[in-house]
Amino acid sequence: MQSRSKWSIRPIITYTMLFVILSIVIFAPYYFTDTSLIWQSDGIAQHFPALVRWQEDLKNIIQHHTLPTSWQWHIGLGADYYQTFSYYTLGDVFSYGAAFISKAHLITYYNFMIIVRLYLAGISFLVAAQYWFKNRPTWHYQIAVFGYVFSGYTAFSAFEHPFFINPLIIFPLLVLALNIALSKQKYTFLTVMIFWTLWNNFYFAFMLMIGLAIYWIGYQIQNHTWSNWLAHIKLMFSGLLATLLAAPLLFPSIYAVLTSARSNSQIANGLFFYPAYYFFALPGNLIANQTTPSFWLTGGFTAISIMALIFGLRRWHQYQLFNYLWLICLIGLCFPIFAAILNGGSSPSNRWIFLLSLPISCMVLHLINQLDALTKRDYFWFFITGLISGLSLFVISNFNLNSRYGMMIALYFASLALIWTIQSNTTLKPVWLVLLIIINSFFLVTRNHTSNTNPNATDLLPNNVVKQLMNQQKNYSNTDSNQVIRSYVDNQLNNATGIAPATNLPLLSTLNNVESYWSLQNGSISKGLSAFAINSANPNDITGNLDSRNVLSNVLGVSKRFENPDTLTPNSYQTQTNQIVNGQSVNQSKNAYPLLYFPKYYLSKKYYDTLSPTEKEATLADSVVIANHSSTKKSKFGEQVATGKIRTDLTKKAKKIQHITYKTNADWLPTGFYLSPSKTLKGTELHLEISNLHFKPYTLQQQQRVALNQYRYKHDQNARNAQKLIDRQYNSQAFTWNWYKTHFSSMGKETGNYIISTAYNDKVNTFTQTGQSNLSFYNPQTTITMNLGQASDINKETFIPLTFNKVGQYDFDVQIKAIPTDNRFNKVAKQIKTTAPSYKTGVNRLTASVTVNKPKILATTIPYSNGWTIKGSHSNLIKLGSGFIGIPLSAGKNNIRLYYHTPGSHIGKISFLLGIIICCLALSINLFKTLQINQQYK
Repeated sequence: MQSRSKWSIRPIITYTMLFVILSIVIFAPYYFTDTSLIWQSDGIAQHFPALVRWQEDLKNIIQHHTLPTSWQWHIGLGADYYQTFSYYTLGDVFSYGAAFISKAHLITYYNFMIIVRLYLAGISFLVAAQYWFKNRPTWHYQIAVFGYVFSGYTAFSAFEHPFFINPLIIFPLLVLALNIALSKQKYTFLTVMIFWTLWNNFYFAFMLMIGLAIYWIGYQIQNHTWSNWLAHIKLMFSGLLATLLAAPLLFPSIYAVLTSARSNSQIANGLFFYPAYYFFALPGNLIANQTTPSFWLTGGFTAISIMALIFGLRRWHQYQLFNYLWLICLIGLCFPIFAAILNGGSSPSNRWIFLLSLPISCMVLHLINQLDALTKRDYFWFFITGLISGLSLFVISNFNLNSRYGMMIALYFASLALIWTIQSNTTLKPVWLVLLIIINSFFLVTRNHTSNTNPNATDLLPNNVVKQLMNQQKNYSNTDSNQVIRSYVDNQLNNATGIAPATNLPLLSTLNNVESYWSLQNGSISKGLSAFAINSANPNDITGNLDSRNVLSNVLGVSKRFENPDTLTPNSYQTQTNQIVNGQSVNQSKNAYPLLYFPKYYLSKKYYDTLSPTEKEATLADSVVIANHSSTKKSKFGEQVATGKIRTDLTKKAKKIQHITYKTNADWLPTGFYLSPSKTLKGTELHLEISNLHFKPYTLQQQQRVALNQYRYKHDQNARNAQKLIDRQYNSQAFTWNWYKTHFSSMGKETGNYIISTAYNDKVNTFTQTGQSNLSFYNPQTTITMNLGQASDINKETFIPLTFNKVGQYDFDVQIKAIPTDNRFNKVAKQIKTTAPSYKTGVNRLTASVTVNKPKILATTIPYSNGWTIKGSHSNLIKLGSGFIGIPLSAGKNNIRLYYHTPGSHIGKISFLLGIIICCLALSINLFKTLQINQQYK
């Protein structure tokens, strides 16, 4: 092919044709099987509901010129719209096109935009590559661009988190803009790109700006321009101007992150080293990607990309900056703290790996241009690298000779052989190498998704199922739109549920569903509700399903529960006869608290902290907790919580609390304790409270010993049963060999994750302790509470079993607390409802007129946020111990007016206007200079 001396459209045309062909091969099966690209987990739970809602809001903006209200009651217990959706749709320019299509075609739009994003990532790279690598044959660019676009990162994100592809589009242009600014002192392009970076998504903006800073340092080292202070100032001004323009979305987002439920998580999840299994897979991640990335290390690059790395490392001084980058990244991949810092100081996520796609693809262009310079030593190290990667993949596939990674290993060595052949045979056209790289890209993307067109194994939802779920949401209705009436909607995905703990589909209905699953949740509520040790709650879903607790659900104002058949129904909730909505029964409570109410008692935090989780929940019924309050009063309803007596051995006396140490063993007898009969349990909901919980996982050798003992125990038990045939295949040595073969690669996976289950009245309840390898839901707990449901058979001894899914040693204290749900609670709820003041809600406001004969605190279940301000009261709002707003009232009439504004929005708007003014001034100055120059030449 002929080389060119200037920028050409030919590489883009060629890329477009090849991309279309590859896209058809990858995505056509989904079209023919009517399968959407919506993931059963976060896709249907978060991303698609957010897009549906955003489409409605966009159309309102265009047609009615109205922005969405800041505070919205139907997001969980109530949440800020801009803070919640800034992570998903608000900054994603590829979601804006939804405003111009019908709702019926939104699924198609969602699917199509994934392909568009991938395509534009390639275009972005080609624009930058042609600027940095001029006069290259078209096939050079094709090899590099397909390695850039199709990697393990896109193989995972395209199907799970589509907007994660956006950084691949932005990064090459962002770096190119900086290069132009540094070399030509033109800053407009850089300002635009920084603005897009900051507007797109605050999370990825953090990583992209780190990548940009690294490029800036490399440029300074290479060009020795450290002392050019004027250039540095101009760069800072360009970045500042872009920040001002992006401020309306950026500032509220930053505030939301700093005050979210995930902001207090332990850095790197407390890990100093990665577990062993992570390192077993690390070399293999060079050429293949795992189905579920460990610590989000997606890995998986084309074979020639890996060879390019080796090529550069063997020429250390020639590519010194690249090699320092590889070395730093390699060291960083070995330590969780590195990933945690690049993940904003939280969990050790290696999502930053996408930043390497650009320098690696640039290195590919260096390699392709010097194929004739490759030596035998190069090929030797290419071979050794492939061998080590192949061995790594062999280990993590449990030493299976029929490994699913076989094709990736074969493609690596096929690429090596083809490059050798091209170098030694000049008549062989490079089109074969391009073809092989495209095949390599195809397998990188599709290898982990081959089952997606199998209805029994797919991770994706059919188009008709998504449409059905969307249409079903209109069946959920709120009977009173003028009041905040909350509901709980059970899981609607049934057997399609992925790892998402909940779904936000009710967002598309008129309900105020208390459960919401978003990345940014109110930190005040999360901290307040954590006192109740809700076993289903986590930083992304701070309420969970409220553990189906009666008092908690009612106090939070849950009036209706839409339940699946196997769900535990709290005592106050009565099934509405012949009312079935979307296959779920409708259960309604008359005890649901209003949004505003008067508590009977004010409790001190000192007293509150001495209570158990169930007792704390009981205090909500008639009391509120106020920080720095010196009252010695106690909750009367809280004092009615009873403690059941339990024992683990029927020969010993029952006690109120028992310490249990459980070690995994081969004995199949059930583990648990006995609840003694007691009249005090009548009319109560039983809570299993576990405290001082500690788990010590067994080592690999201990795990093997337990498995072998269980194998032998089962054989011995069957051998004693004359009715069973003798097992002629019993072989303990072969069992041990096979066990080690299938479990060796999982060494270290016991990172503190386990499940504890219990059962009562044929209802099972579980607690899942997420481990340190869980990046989104990591929430280590030593105290948990599990709702057993309404007490029954209180006149006889009842065995309550405990099961543990992971082998190891468990140590904990256990007790049974009984919280009244009978007429005792009914009276309290009735009194609360009778004295509750009326109120009205409006756009970002709530008003009420309350008259009291002495100073009081008006309690609310409005989530506390600095965005709320009050008029009509002489005091400021206070935060109750539960994380909700308390309104101090003075004696007499109080005309309360609560107003909400998104925190950071005011300064964001001012900053934006300042940015616009600066832009206008800069444009005027440039226009004036242009006119002066034109006059001089006349």
